[in-house]
Amino acid sequence: MSWSIALVCEAPADRRTAIALTTRVACDAVDWLEPEYLQFRGYKPDDPQLLWRDVKTMAITNNVSIVGFINGLPASPDAHSAMRALILFNRLDPKPDAVLLIRDSDNDLDRRDGLHQARAAEPWPFPVIIGLAHTKRECWHIAGFEPKDEDERERFEKERLFLGFDPRTRSHELTAKHDENNDKRSAKRVLRMLVVGDLEREAECLTALAVLHERGEENGLREFLQEIETVLVPIFTR
Repeated sequence: MSWSIALVCEAPADRRTAIALTTRVACDAVDWLEPEYLQFRGYKPDDPQLLWRDVKTMAITNNVSIVGFINGLPASPDAHSAMRALILFNRLDPKPDAVLLIRDSDNDLDRRDGLHQARAAEPWPFPVIIGLAHTKRECWHIAGFEPKDEDERERFEKERLFLGFDPRTRSHELTAKHDENNDKRSAKRVLRMLVVGDLEREAECLTALAVLHERGEENGLREFLQEIETVLVPIFTR
């Protein structure tokens, strides 16, 4: 027993985050569901994910063309790219059981409109789950950070004073810039300082779901968790 879940994201790190959250929420909602029942994939079954930067090239290779308006309306940012990805998955045989569209806003919340526009454009044969991290994926991990020893408490307090606010509850105010040396509000910089680059510790920041819901209202995390609960979970109980 397994379900094939296609994943479109920007990088392997986004894949790790999306899979961890999806698995947590789904297994919490369905008591008999085990993590190994969820098979995440890219365009091909053995691909770990489909990267956004590869979508257009993959679409051209497979004669998928999307231009102009969508359902009579101008296309919002990322709408065409998301449409291409969904059409690619829709042409597969067999098709995936669900598709995750995971994106950073990079401080452009119109991307959310584009992803929703693509989802609403067709009666897709699979559920489409949208996760837009505002401003970056790192904000979701920062929101879940809880110091677990004195060293971490000192690092967190130093970072809070440096920023002038608690980054866990206001992670949406961090920037999408990659200039970690000169931009003190860089989400990447803040997460690196809190977990000292430890990927295992970063993963641990996806803590209790209640905490993630509480702190995820503005950074897109709460919305993503709700998407998993309401759009994805029903396929396991059909």
